[in-house]
Amino acid sequence: MNFFKRLFSSKKDKPKKDKKEASVNPKDPIPEPPQNKEPSGERYVEEQIDASILEGSFKLIESYFHDNKLERKIKEPINHPLNLDQVIDEGFGFQMYCKAFKMEDNMIIASLSMAFSDFMVKEFGFKHLKDKQPEYPLRFLTLKYAEKEAVLSLYPFEYAAKVLNYEASFEEIYGKVKVHLENLPNIDDLIDGNL
Repeated sequence: MNFFKRLFSSKKDKPKKDKKEASVNPKDPIPEPPQNKEPSGERYVEEQIDASILEGSFKLIESYFHDNKLERKIKEPINHPLNLDQVIDEGFGFQMYCKAFKMEDNMIIASLSMAFSDFMVKEFGFKHLKDKQPEYPLRFLTLKYAEKEAVLSLYPFEYAAKVLNYEASFEEIYGKVKVHLENLPNIDDLIDGNL
């Protein structure tokens, strides 16, 4: 019967009661709780960082150091978080430098984001993913680390935008990630109560 007909009809259908009442038998198996798994195959797609884009990012950062006569804090790799922060904090301004090459802000942020993502992938084994359904506009790229029953996510584009606006630093997030990865909980420790 149609919902509205049932709602407004004068004849009210009463729900039928099941004559057999449910009983709990201790010998019955315990039902499994529903799994709260993220449909990662549907939402996230692993994406390799394009080598030509990454090379362009590295060349841009390298040329900034050269043109400003700056010595890198860390010789290798060029995309170490200390070097990326140095690009932002020292010299005549990375954003102005890039704008001289007619780069828009989103391209500048993408360049820093790709350089930082590459470092995190190589340093810690993060996976570089594209989010098909981002919760926020700047979170379309995600770095995920999943090991020891724990998942850690970073949003490199969003974070690079904060760094460019002097709201954060790459070294700060690098330090936090390093500490968190060293202290990831282990399921066995949680079960044994050792934490």
